[in-house]
Amino acid sequence: MKTKLYILLTLLVCSLTAFAQDHTITGKVLDENGQPLSLISVSVKGTHKAVNTADDGTYTIQAAPNNTLVFSFVGYDRQNIKVGNRSQINIVMKESSSMKMQDLVVVGYSKVERRDLTGSVSSVKPKDNVSFQSVDQMLQGRVPGLFMSNSSGQIGSANVLTIRGISSIMGDNNPLYVIDGVPIYGTDRSSNSVSTTGGSIAGIAIGGMQTGGGSLTYNIDLNNSFEKNPLSNLNPDDIESIEILKDAFATAIYGSRGAAGVILITTKKGFKGRTKVNVGYTLGIDRPLGKLDLLNGDQYSQIYSLYYPKGNYPAGYNTDWLDAVTRTAVSHGVNASVSGGSEKTDYFVSLSYDNNESYIINNDMQRYSARLNLNTSLSPKWDMGVSISLNRLNNNALSASSIYSAAIKKAPNLPIYDENGDYYYGYYYGYSPNTKGSAESYNPVAMAYINDEGVEDTRVIGNGYLEYKPFSWLSLRSEIGTDIYNSFSSIRKGDLPDNLTGVVGNQAQETTKLNYKTVVNNLININKIFGRDHFVQGIIGQSYEYTKERITSVAGSNFFSPDLNGVGAAQTKRVTSAYMQQSALFSAFARLNYQYKHTYMLGLTYRIDGSSRYNRNHRYLSTPSVSLGWRLSNEKFIKESMPFINELKLRGSMGLSSKDGNNSYYGAQATYVLNQLTTYGGKSYLQMSQPGNENLRWEKTYTYDAGLDLDMFDHRVKMTLDYYYKKTTNMLFSSDLPLYTGYSKENQNIADMSNQGLDFQLITTNILTKDFQWQTILNLSRATNKILKLNFEGNQLDQANSSFKYYEEGKPVAQWYLHKWAGVDPATGDPLWQYKDGTLSTTPPAADYTNSQANKFVCGTALPDFYGSMTNTLMYKDFELGFMFNFCVGSKMINSTRATLLNYTSEDAYNLSIDIMNMWQIEGQKTDIPKLNNKSVIGQYDYTTAVTTTRFLENNSYLRLKTITLTYNFPRTLLSRTKFFTQLKVFATMTNVFTLTKYSGLDPEVSAFGSSALAAGYDNMTMPQSRSLQFGVRASF
Repeated sequence: MKTKLYILLTLLVCSLTAFAQDHTITGKVLDENGQPLSLISVSVKGTHKAVNTADDGTYTIQAAPNNTLVFSFVGYDRQNIKVGNRSQINIVMKESSSMKMQDLVVVGYSKVERRDLTGSVSSVKPKDNVSFQSVDQMLQGRVPGLFMSNSSGQIGSANVLTIRGISSIMGDNNPLYVIDGVPIYGTDRSSNSVSTTGGSIAGIAIGGMQTGGGSLTYNIDLNNSFEKNPLSNLNPDDIESIEILKDAFATAIYGSRGAAGVILITTKKGFKGRTKVNVGYTLGIDRPLGKLDLLNGDQYSQIYSLYYPKGNYPAGYNTDWLDAVTRTAVSHGVNASVSGGSEKTDYFVSLSYDNNESYIINNDMQRYSARLNLNTSLSPKWDMGVSISLNRLNNNALSASSIYSAAIKKAPNLPIYDENGDYYYGYYYGYSPNTKGSAESYNPVAMAYINDEGVEDTRVIGNGYLEYKPFSWLSLRSEIGTDIYNSFSSIRKGDLPDNLTGVVGNQAQETTKLNYKTVVNNLININKIFGRDHFVQGIIGQSYEYTKERITSVAGSNFFSPDLNGVGAAQTKRVTSAYMQQSALFSAFARLNYQYKHTYMLGLTYRIDGSSRYNRNHRYLSTPSVSLGWRLSNEKFIKESMPFINELKLRGSMGLSSKDGNNSYYGAQATYVLNQLTTYGGKSYLQMSQPGNENLRWEKTYTYDAGLDLDMFDHRVKMTLDYYYKKTTNMLFSSDLPLYTGYSKENQNIADMSNQGLDFQLITTNILTKDFQWQTILNLSRATNKILKLNFEGNQLDQANSSFKYYEEGKPVAQWYLHKWAGVDPATGDPLWQYKDGTLSTTPPAADYTNSQANKFVCGTALPDFYGSMTNTLMYKDFELGFMFNFCVGSKMINSTRATLLNYTSEDAYNLSIDIMNMWQIEGQKTDIPKLNNKSVIGQYDYTTAVTTTRFLENNSYLRLKTITLTYNFPRTLLSRTKFFTQLKVFATMTNVFTLTKYSGLDPEVSAFGSSALAAGYDNMTMPQSRSLQFGVRASF
């Protein structure tokens, strides 16, 4: 009996031991569409054992039969599966209705899961129920710390986009864009400006006449160029995800190009499985946001006849020039894609066509794009792939802004057509019978039809790679990428009557830019688990980048016929510009991410760059960074005391970044040009155009970041909070040189600046039931800056023809430095001015050149105190309603439009704002419009309408309902009956629905200087955005 009992106990112990013994579990994780999911966390509950799924969704882990496997990934419902006696467990992950966002994050040369991040990275996954003209518009309001503002309503124009504030004074503040591993060609203002002069600049513009000592009316940069958006030629429908790298640890891997942040764009890929076809169509209807209140013809005649009693300004016509040049714009967009794959190969192919009309007549833009993404497995250890896009953009809307501006300024007492039905140009100078007027605004409607101004961009972005995986944890990868960006602009100014003197006509200009960039990367990636507690992810790499730019510009005049467009058909031809420039960047880098027990994290990055833009003694710069992370949610004391927390992580980072692009191609070297104006010995000779500076150094940015990531209440509340401090040293500044050198300015390292701020994001699932869900996303950001060092007293950069911005040590960058307007004296109707000593005077301080600067005040910047957005998504069964509010608080704007429309003293005799009818007329009248003949009108200068006064500095804070979208998804049960569609949705989206603001202009978001963050804050008759209504359909089968 004892023997039998002993045998029974022995068998029981053995069985229990066997039941507890680990064995190998393999499997595959798929989504609801049967596509493999990578980086899904597979862990053994109650232990530190954990692995992530591979790219094909497979995993391998050791577990005992009595263990439970936990499959988790943010954005999907967590699944707990008992192991039992199974050796293979396949799982289908269901997307969480409370969190519809992917958490696989591209961080530069590799991917990680968001919960493992120790740097500051935000992600955006675009929705397909709204259509965008450019990629940057997709980011507005979606990311804390990213400020994006639509600069104007001109289609294809550049926008302001900065990450965590201003990073440079002289260089651009645009982030680096990387598309499928290829850093694209320059996105700064100078690289993307197209001259619209037609080969010459009107004499009046060259004179730079200033109204009252400060005006943008004749600013050459604004009136004779168009800054195109380099991202407009990319197809937004091809984008799978966008990652925004913000702190030093995230950006340091990109070295000298990451100081202003990095935006990584990943395009869609195919998946193994059945072929999937997606098609879409979008119809858009656009109208301008508002309309300026201007004088009609009779009122115009009344005002100018009062001011010029001896002049002739007859009444009779009441032409509404704005109505004449604007329209309801109709746009169409069609896109189609095919994706799929086999066990070894996957592919994605797309085609799209967009035809966008401007709300300015006879202006439009077309975009054609094609893409191929192909990946294949040559063998179990060898993979290769290629990603290539071909884009063509025809923008025939370059003249839209000048037509809009001319319509605002044109005298309304003149007709559009003469008695013969031809365009009315006036009998003399384009504005008769009026005594005064603007020849350049000769006839806005004629400008829209007789001038032909456009730019054709052809862009190829491609990337190919070959990857070898000798072990499951090790891969060796070589890739080569290219960005070929060719641009051809053609400006043909139509024939004009001989009486229109001083106006560009009957001439043309053609400019060809051939931009070429190639990038070669060699990478070693490591993903290795050591034992049960140690996880290492690392990368070692080398990169070589070469950029070459060729520009040729020719001009011609005196065409035989208005039907001849090409410069070759002109009787007089000349070369206006022709040059080539090139640069190279060589880099080596390494990054190490280490985790201990999935709780304690360490990150190290080191990169060294060598740039041809600097002298050999200062050519190389290293950019190290370090980060730490602590996942408190894995600690026992957190689990026991706060069981409602799903994920809690503290992280911090510090590091160095830089930006060689702030320097010119040959900024450290002396450059020479051929002097053709004078000769020596009868021959032309080389003349130094830029003195060399062998001591020129890199701008360096030191960044410190502390962050908190919180996920709680069963993933229904997520919060991210970051504080950052950035210090930029050796900032480049165009500094004055002694007169004996023979040169006026030279780039020098003479400034330091700091930036600091907070980024906050809160995501809440407010209601979650079977039929109804409601999610809210709040983004809030604050950024401030200060100049720490400047090797001279306060300075205004190129005031005569720039943006009147002021720089002084101890103050924020790019401030306004203005004379203080004190209103209108009710007793006399004369303007009042405040001087630095506190006294009020009717004498404008700008009229006294000696004391003018001494009586200016520092008046703040265009940068907001804080900005953000709130997005709500409500889903009821198959309906989805989404709406997003954008807001901006504490920013300021110079309303240069209003300044121009209150100026009646210039020779141009522009149309005026209806506000002029409220001018002071009787003693005691309270108004902000002085009497016509007042003490601040000296000669032809009206100092009250200068943009260098606080009169036109306004608070442009706003709250805007940016988008509202209603979508209906046809039920899958209904689609299954068709045996054709797998997905079908229809949607309607309205953009710029309404705006709450105290700003007196039409659009508080605009910026006359395009993408320039430093020059932002001017509304200079800038086209407002449009209120857009889109209707679309998306289908999959």
